[in-house]
Amino acid sequence: MNHSNGSTKKYISRDLKVLSLAFFFLFMGASFQQFLRPYLQETTSWSDMRISIILVTLYAIIMVWRIFIQYSIRLLGDYLSIVLGSLTYTGFVLTLYLTKQYPLLILAVVVWGWGGASLWIASSTQVLDAARESSYGGASGVFYGATHVGFAVGVMLLGRMGQRLGNDAIPLVALTAMVVGNIIMLFLPRSRVQRETGIRIIFSMMRTAKAKIISFFLFASSLGFGFLLGAFTGVAESKEQSFVYLANAAVLFPLARFVVSLFGGFISDKLGRAKMLVLPFIVSSLGLFLAGIWSNIFTIGVASFGLGLLGGLVPVAAMAMIGDSTTRERRHLAFGALFFWRDMGVVFALFLGQFLLSQLGDFRPCFLVFACIFLVCGFLSIVLIRREAETF
Repeated sequence: MNHSNGSTKKYISRDLKVLSLAFFFLFMGASFQQFLRPYLQETTSWSDMRISIILVTLYAIIMVWRIFIQYSIRLLGDYLSIVLGSLTYTGFVLTLYLTKQYPLLILAVVVWGWGGASLWIASSTQVLDAARESSYGGASGVFYGATHVGFAVGVMLLGRMGQRLGNDAIPLVALTAMVVGNIIMLFLPRSRVQRETGIRIIFSMMRTAKAKIISFFLFASSLGFGFLLGAFTGVAESKEQSFVYLANAAVLFPLARFVVSLFGGFISDKLGRAKMLVLPFIVSSLGLFLAGIWSNIFTIGVASFGLGLLGGLVPVAAMAMIGDSTTRERRHLAFGALFFWRDMGVVFALFLGQFLLSQLGDFRPCFLVFACIFLVCGFLSIVLIRREAETF
């Protein structure tokens, strides 16, 4: 799309610097999600089902708000949508720390669901608005890279603090990091773009061929990650060396996600979004195929690295393609239309992951199923190359 003043914008805008730093700290704290289940298992008497409902509720509400958040963004403006959205992350952890009342926690999750959709859509839109046309990929990569590295640092930091100081140290350290992120967010430049609204616009975007392919990529990669996390745990338990085995294999995932987000965005600016995705989908497919046939530390590591490639590249490529394909006034609608399917993948995985694993009786068929799905995505990337110039 041809946008005005593209050549006068800085390569890395102030908006991107502030948002990347704020997201680093906010998601360092939000990595608490990784510890939510064991933390609640040790500090409450809630069943596994009640604990699972918390995260399923969160992602289901974010998914619904992806469609309707346009109205609150129009009402509040970008700045308040981002600042208030970031506060809902902190509010959930604070509620969890101060009270273990289940209804209050579900209420905090409902508010967090709105905040998650508001924060991500308004922030991503502002990053693109402040970037040059020729550097949408680079800006998207820096933004996601900062988020991924913050999450990875958070997992390591919270895990270590929990071991040394006990369970209650985990939410306290998470809260501290989140408050730093909330404060940095206050320095964000205010956006003056008048955003369009319209449910019909979102659904018409969803129906375009280009959007369907990108949506399938987002759905498949998030669904695959959710399912296969359960499968990795199954492998680890079968080896009877759970934590060491899982840590050795799964550490490649955040590492790959950070590196490829950062560099993948810049590469996509030079090479093209779809061309950049062909090889990672094929590598992931091969890794998962090997893990399905011979499950050992090496093949599980290759599969984890492949999932990391997709976890890093697919959202970055999707975000950059939204920049390429829409006007400033409609970008938030495109994020709603496409990333709705990413959340759908997470919800499906949370609902069906363990159920399917129990029905199949073995984790290896899951690896083989997703090997086939990602191979299809590799072929669809080739189709997408011809459609990159299309708008929605």
